[in-house]
Amino acid sequence: MPEIIVDEDKFLSIFSAIARHNAGNYHKALELNKTIKNFCEIARQIDQPKKTVADWLSHKKTPHAVIAINELNKNKLLPLIENSDSEAFNLFVEIFSFVYGDGTLKKDLSGIDLFGQEADLSNLQDKIKKTFDFNTRMSFVESRSVITRESKGIIYKKEILGSGYRLRIHSAQLAKLLYLAGAPKGDKITQAVTIPEWLMNSSKETKRRFLSVLLGNELQCPYIRAKNAFTCAHLGFHKIESREKDLKEFLLQIMTLLKEFGIATSQIASEKCRTIRKDGNRSLKVYFSIDSHSPNILRLFKEIPFKYAEEKQTRFEKAVQKFLANSQHLKQEWALYEKVMQMHARGLGRRTIFKQLNLPKKYFYRINAWIHYGQKPLYFDEKKTF
Repeated sequence: MPEIIVDEDKFLSIFSAIARHNAGNYHKALELNKTIKNFCEIARQIDQPKKTVADWLSHKKTPHAVIAINELNKNKLLPLIENSDSEAFNLFVEIFSFVYGDGTLKKDLSGIDLFGQEADLSNLQDKIKKTFDFNTRMSFVESRSVITRESKGIIYKKEILGSGYRLRIHSAQLAKLLYLAGAPKGDKITQAVTIPEWLMNSSKETKRRFLSVLLGNELQCPYIRAKNAFTCAHLGFHKIESREKDLKEFLLQIMTLLKEFGIATSQIASEKCRTIRKDGNRSLKVYFSIDSHSPNILRLFKEIPFKYAEEKQTRFEKAVQKFLANSQHLKQEWALYEKVMQMHARGLGRRTIFKQLNLPKKYFYRINAWIHYGQKPLYFDEKKTF
């Protein structure tokens, strides 16, 4: 049975006591009206003003909390159930993941802001229009700030100019649902941020979707540093010093999810440089790396394609294509190794194998290492990854 992440009762819990009371009486009034047609009698039984009951039953007014629930019901988001076959749920997970990266829930839960490249946000906006009945607005935004940093006891300031696009989703209902499902609201740097249990225990497809958006937002793109080698890719976030332990626990959760896809990571590390915030707190970056072992990077490419990061995904594709083009000799080496081992299994020695295969001189000692010392060609045990 799929897990219910947020039901109507849990959603109502985010409203005030008065709003919850009115929602309850509204439903009682509708139920009583099936057998009682007198507004005054219904109002007396539920202890609600006659005018209010009359407006409810004539559909002139509806309690705010009921309107919110109806809107989410209409968009197939309430009850919120983990279901990777549902377009509505999958899009919810993508927005949910975006909030952990280049997005934010407004502190008052009045809406959601997502930041990125115009083409990526336009793609997401189109999906929202197709799947949901929420209003959205795209805008170009510019920012200017002075960052104060401390490194090795030296304090320096740097002016940062930024620009990009913002996609605003005008839905307090969706913002509340995201928050109740576990997404952080407001400034993520000053608070503990965790991946909720329902997502950690969700299907592999839901985890993949969450990681694809998050890594698309935040992961450095691996690139070729040598003919057969990639750079490692860092994934890190900033947090005030008092929340460093919380951030490490969050990164451990991401590493756990990546491990399920066979993707190896480094130990968690912290940068020594500190940023001095306006509130006096010092913040730092805590990060881990995706292991640069080439089959590991290829698994990342295959298992977790970047979502809403078209430019980054294109760069990654080109790096992988270049790597594979440079790796054709490896496939030849693997085939030769298998041939050598088959011949040796038939009782042939290394000298006979070398002569029969008419190999270049360099292979004489290489064959000896394969047969007698258990060595194998580069990446042979992970050749399926290629």
